[in-house]
Amino acid sequence: MQILNEQEKRDSLRQLLMDLSKSQDVLKDRKDRRDYYLRLEAIYYNTDSDNYRHFYSDIFACLSLIDADDSLGNLDILAQNMEAIKEGYIPINRDEAHNNELIDIRKEIIKLYDHTNLDISRINYTKRMAGETQSELARAKVLIEDLKNKLAESDVARAEAVNHLNTESSKLKEEVRDGQKKMQNEYITILGIFAAIVLAFTGGMTFSSSVLENIDKASIYRMITIVLILGLVLSNLIWLLIDFLRDINGKSIRKWWLIAITDVVLLLGLLLTFLSYKNHWLDVSPRASISTEAEQHIEGNKATINTEDEESETSKSEKEITTNKTD
Repeated sequence: MQILNEQEKRDSLRQLLMDLSKSQDVLKDRKDRRDYYLRLEAIYYNTDSDNYRHFYSDIFACLSLIDADDSLGNLDILAQNMEAIKEGYIPINRDEAHNNELIDIRKEIIKLYDHTNLDISRINYTKRMAGETQSELARAKVLIEDLKNKLAESDVARAEAVNHLNTESSKLKEEVRDGQKKMQNEYITILGIFAAIVLAFTGGMTFSSSVLENIDKASIYRMITIVLILGLVLSNLIWLLIDFLRDINGKSIRKWWLIAITDVVLLLGLLLTFLSYKNHWLDVSPRASISTEAEQHIEGNKATINTEDEESETSKSEKEITTNKTD
């Protein structure tokens, strides 16, 4: 049996564990099992002192290396093979150099099995806890992302609400301002209409009174001309006032044909009046003049007769007074 120093034993133990983790068939043949038993006896058996005690740190380091790289082996396979070695090992070899002493490493194999399973369980537990931690972290990350999205949505909703409130406030201000302006325009319109009515009525009444008072003092041509001119001025003045009220209220639709027809009619009246004056269409007829002169003569005769009667009455009264004085 080959005698190994401590470092060689540590290296051989690490290599043996890696070999046992590669496949479940490494202990299938009896010869393979015997080779592994001999390798373990070479590692643990000491002739001069107690058997070799493996380093726990070597086992943990080897198992961690296997767990980190799947190409090196599998911890579950290692656990199965270690159990098979623990159950199948029987001390049969002897040390011929030392009085055929029986080589028995069953205690060391049990400790190796125990330490190996302990580290495998610890690594699996750590992996499970790490997996659960990763899952919790992933879940927490999802929750954080969800909270961020909800926070962003709430910020967007809040910004939209603020913008909506600002927009509605601006619209309300514009509506109030437009309402005030419209109300002012309506007040101005009402006052303007009232002023137009008063102006038209006053002007018409004044004009009518003036015409009726002086109807016998002016010729018919002059009277008609004045009436038409004043009508033209008043109608255009009232139209301008109404048009001003339309502009104040923002109404651009105008019925120009009304004032146009009115002006045309009045101008035609003036033209006809001028033609009548030139052609004496409205002069008084001779028959009407004679009858008027006859009426004036009759009135004059009546006045003369009344004067003579008054004079005769006056003379009679004087004679009576004179006779009374004589008596």
